[in-house]
Amino acid sequence: MSARILTLLLFLIVIVVSGCEMDGFLFNEKQIDQYSLPGNTIPDSLLEQVTFQSDGYTLYGYLIKSNPQGSGITILYCHGNKYNIDEYWDRVMWLYQLGVNVFIFDYRGFGLSEGESSEEGLFRDGEAAVNFLESVAMTDSLCLYGYSLGNVVSIHLAASTVNPICLISEAPFASANSLTQGSSILDIPARWLTESEFDNAETVKNITTPFLLLHGTDDDFVRYRDNGRIVFENAPEPKSLVIIQGANHDDIPQTLGVDHYLDIIKDWIDESN
Repeated sequence: MSARILTLLLFLIVIVVSGCEMDGFLFNEKQIDQYSLPGNTIPDSLLEQVTFQSDGYTLYGYLIKSNPQGSGITILYCHGNKYNIDEYWDRVMWLYQLGVNVFIFDYRGFGLSEGESSEEGLFRDGEAAVNFLESVAMTDSLCLYGYSLGNVVSIHLAASTVNPICLISEAPFASANSLTQGSSILDIPARWLTESEFDNAETVKNITTPFLLLHGTDDDFVRYRDNGRIVFENAPEPKSLVIIQGANHDDIPQTLGVDHYLDIIKDWIDESN
């Protein structure tokens, strides 16, 4: 038994016995004193740490502005449940190579951002991030990108808040119930663990933008057959599906090869724009 599976099994025993909710697992926050941006290669002149308000909480993010020769497109990147912005900085650096603006932020309770995480908080924080981008005139050519938990934010935004040029979804779960029932690790009823819905499969029906979904065949946390497949089938046209052989939950760009991964993202944005 792998260390990851053993850890999660012990976690499940604790939450079932104690009556705690799965939200404490889905929101895997890590409070810090400052961001380190590991391995950063983006010039300081193009990199700005920003703050904005969400329900009275101060949230932190980074706005990366493209070179003057860039496309003018902005990718709003909604990260996964792990830790904070630092954990996803390699992805920010890769997307920056496309010549686009990139905005990444920490949800309430993550990194330097104030507050306590919740499903409703995710929605409000995503809306606040869009409002911030509107305040700096960067929503005319907006692409939403959600990874894992971040799909709860990006799909909600595309369905009800903003009309982006496209929506990119990496390793989404269909709902809290599908996550637990469809995972080889969390095979228990969602109602045991959370009162939240996290219903991407239902919300995605309301988007009106081109939709690209990427999912790994070997994702043992968010299985494609019970999650990504359902989200994709429910999404309206136009849409495109990329299944990555051998990829797990967190290594799709690396499994594809970063250059190939970026080509897929660029082609979808260009086709949608």
